[in-house]
Amino acid sequence: MLSRRDEVFKLLNNVNGKLTANDVAEKLQMDRANASRYLNELFKEGQIEKLPGKPVLYQAFKKEEAKSGISSTKTAFDRLIGSAQSLKVSIQQAKAAILYPPNGLHTLILGKTGTGKSLFAECMYKFAREADMVSKNAPFVSFNCADYAQNPQLLFGHIFGVIKGAYTGAEQTREGLLAKADGGILFLDEIHRLPPEGQEMLFTFIDKGEYRPLGESQAVHTAAVQIIGATTESPDNFLLETFTRRIPMTITLPPLAERQLEERYELIEFFLSQEATRLHQTIRVHRQALMAFLLYHASANVGQLQRDLKLACAKAFLHYKTKATNYILIEQDDLPIYVQKGLLHLKDEPEKMNRLIDVNKTIFKFYDTSEANDIAIEDVDDVYQAIQTKADQLMKEGKDQSELEEALHMDVDQYFHEYMGQLPTQQSAKEIISPAIWQLTDQVYALAEQRLERKYNEKMRFAFALHLQSTIERIREQKHIVHPDLNNVRKKYSKEFQAAIDISALLEQSLGIEIPFDEIGFLTMFLTEEVVESMFTQESLVEVIVMMHGRSAATSMVETVQELLNIESGTAMDMPLSVEVKAMYEKVKAKVQQLNPTKGVLILSDMGSLTSFGNMLTEELGIRTKTVSMASTPVVLEAIRKASLGRGLEDIYQSCQQLFENKYKAQILRTKPTKKRGYTYMFHRRRCSRTVTSPRSPSYRRVKSGNHRLTIFA
Repeated sequence: MLSRRDEVFKLLNNVNGKLTANDVAEKLQMDRANASRYLNELFKEGQIEKLPGKPVLYQAFKKEEAKSGISSTKTAFDRLIGSAQSLKVSIQQAKAAILYPPNGLHTLILGKTGTGKSLFAECMYKFAREADMVSKNAPFVSFNCADYAQNPQLLFGHIFGVIKGAYTGAEQTREGLLAKADGGILFLDEIHRLPPEGQEMLFTFIDKGEYRPLGESQAVHTAAVQIIGATTESPDNFLLETFTRRIPMTITLPPLAERQLEERYELIEFFLSQEATRLHQTIRVHRQALMAFLLYHASANVGQLQRDLKLACAKAFLHYKTKATNYILIEQDDLPIYVQKGLLHLKDEPEKMNRLIDVNKTIFKFYDTSEANDIAIEDVDDVYQAIQTKADQLMKEGKDQSELEEALHMDVDQYFHEYMGQLPTQQSAKEIISPAIWQLTDQVYALAEQRLERKYNEKMRFAFALHLQSTIERIREQKHIVHPDLNNVRKKYSKEFQAAIDISALLEQSLGIEIPFDEIGFLTMFLTEEVVESMFTQESLVEVIVMMHGRSAATSMVETVQELLNIESGTAMDMPLSVEVKAMYEKVKAKVQQLNPTKGVLILSDMGSLTSFGNMLTEELGIRTKTVSMASTPVVLEAIRKASLGRGLEDIYQSCQQLFENKYKAQILRTKPTKKRGYTYMFHRRRCSRTVTSPRSPSYRRVKSGNHRLTIFA
């Protein structure tokens, strides 16, 4: 299969005309940045023409206009990824070995496991055919000496042949590999496993072109064979000096760690395209996973990279088949921990990473050449976490209402027991909930106390206000709501349910929205559950860890939230820019081990490598984790608040995600700033917010005015 770079070259030769980088990217379904990089590489090598102007156009050389010394025909070596970079010297040596008169030079290829020695030997054979050094139908015979290293007689018999009766079990005469490779190339992999006597037999053949099969005492056999050996070991330690002297050409292949990052990206792109073609599906890779593959230490080099990519593809395909995903998507947690740890090296080559991977993209696609459908990625977000997710799943399976209720049955009393525990005081949380919600909450409980003849304390009211605020947003966004045990609630709390119906009418009139019937079941529970005085112990809570770049960003954020909520929950971990990512990870891991959380860890980070710590902690410590990136003070406040209530990890995570999307993903209506009196105005869709900026000073302040939020940089 052609590499992506070869596909670009082939496209230009097949298209009668000029193409831009955008044209190439569209036709071959690749990123424009990669298309531009391949085009520039081909131009620098003299393979294609680059025409001046905007946009820049590229075209293949016409045959009648081809420059002297430049051939559009590519050799087998040119198709190797890295042929013009890390493999350039090795390829020059290989070509010299093949072209050396009269029949080429015997060659030894050195390289660690997985560096591609077998593939390189095959390229030497193909180049020999292209250069007419061997016939087009010349044989290429490959043999691994390690397969029979424990039985020297059998090993020698395979290479040199066997005469019937030569040893016990030799029941018939059999020709060896030298005879089969006559007129071509014999590739002996792991040649260091060949015993000394076998090496002596082989260098006799190299000297004279003659050999004797095992058991042959008189007749001498001849063959014209070029020997290519390969080994992972130092020749001085395992091969006879008399043998190595007879192999004049030694080629060393570099390990993956010594190859350029651009080459590794091309390898990843090539292997994933191979898998996409096998699966006849587009393979999507999350940005974090792609960066991990680019940066991790593959001890077995290119071979390991290919195997790890295959494993990740297999896991993603399994998720797809079980309908856990709607498409084949490789995410960070699909990778082994040693691959994920590649993200700890993000600081090593930031410029190259930014050049290779588009900073504005989260998902990267690798296509089957026969299929390039663009499948939309669905955003799944639901504050009712397990309740709603399970309900949607069962509805899709065609479950009726009774089956839904049975499958979703849960201890709702226990659910609200957990929800009500350890709430902050109303006074300390005034800024969390809007005044309108507080006013409406007071009206609701005035009605409830009158109808039900009971009193509700401040903690209960605060819990209801939080619930009401999120419910309003959910209804306005037309998100479906399912109560898992509605019929039982109606029967068990009939008085409270009737009061909840009246309350829903009050809410509809005040807010101008329609309260779903299932939501009345949740309102009922806030009228029945008394405040639980027993507090959750620290061991039963989800641990929230805030990690930020800088000397005090995380600490300041956590201290602000703790002061606001009047609690001590939450852990801050600052990462000064001088600290290495690996050292920071070890520090975080030690802290998590010290905390010893039983309900999981929620990580709130700002950006970069810190966002990858969660999956690695899960792999190494066996602790459930979730990560929210681009965290802000409101997100930290929401996470610590919900953790202090004893809520589950998934619930807290979903709430933080919803808060981030609802509040901080405002779309810019006008892309061009409007300047007035030295200030720059930016208008956003959400809440009619207006941002005013000035270049005079980096400091800024915010002013609230009615329904507008005014941010002034002055």
